Amino acid sequence: MSTPIFPYICPLCNKTLAYNGKSYVCPNKHLFDVSKSGYVNLLPVNKKNSINPGDNKEMINARVAVMDSGYYKSLADCIIDLLAVYAPKSILDAGCGIGYLTNRLHQAFPSSQLLGTDISKYAINSASKQYKDIPFAVASSNSFPIESESVDAIVCAFAPVFSEEFLRILTARGVFVRVIPGAKHLLNLKAKLYDNPTLNEPDAEEIEGFDFIKSVTVVDTFNAKNNAELVSLVQMTPYFYHVKKSSLDVLSLIPSLIVGQEFDVRLYIHK
Repeated sequence: MSTPIFPYICPLCNKTLAYNGKSYVCPNKHLFDVSKSGYVNLLPVNKKNSINPGDNKEMINARVAVMDSGYYKSLADCIIDLLAVYAPKSILDAGCGIGYLTNRLHQAFPSSQLLGTDISKYAINSASKQYKDIPFAVASSNSFPIESESVDAIVCAFAPVFSEEFLRILTARGVFVRVIPGAKHLLNLKAKLYDNPTLNEPDAEEIEGFDFIKSVTVVDTFNAKNNAELVSLVQMTPYFYHVKKSSLDVLSLIPSLIVGQEFDVRLYIHK
């Protein structure tokens, strides 16, 4: 188990957490044990929106299968190029999922401190099992158990943004990379699922408290080599819960499909 990369604070009382080799404990004796796989759960019950928030086991297993096939490779390359200009000493992957991007960042910035957080304990358990040398924590991006002004860069890919909280933990002129789906992201896959597939609508570029620097569109393809990969790809998206079973059955019969990818990568700096 690695020592904490960023100074953790207790999610119950906001006091500094100290690591004793097995657990994290604050001056008020709130105790958070390190799991067998190496992560720490810093998401107390009063900050959960459900019993098991975030992606479930089925979605996590699907993500592992798809990510292992290189689904995020071109996206990770773009994010690394953007961050390299700023040489951040500490990076937080907020909403890190199974840790693929976190690990790519670790490989690209080996001397930087790194932390991956996600609200899903299943995602964090998977990440910490696969990437033993990276610290991971179950935590809410709406209330990070991290001290203020302790992070040089935040990456948030396909996850909710809580601007006030991001601003709190970022250092002065810290950078923030946000990823959202581009207009045509997975469009030909959606055409297999819906009668009338629509383009993705972009969010507003401006985020209060940040200077918008630029946006980069990453266009690539993902080769789903068999129907199992296609089904896994759908399972890791919200589409899985909004399509007819008959559409999924049809998808499971498609031998392979080259799926169009389009990522909108936005760079911001703390004002």
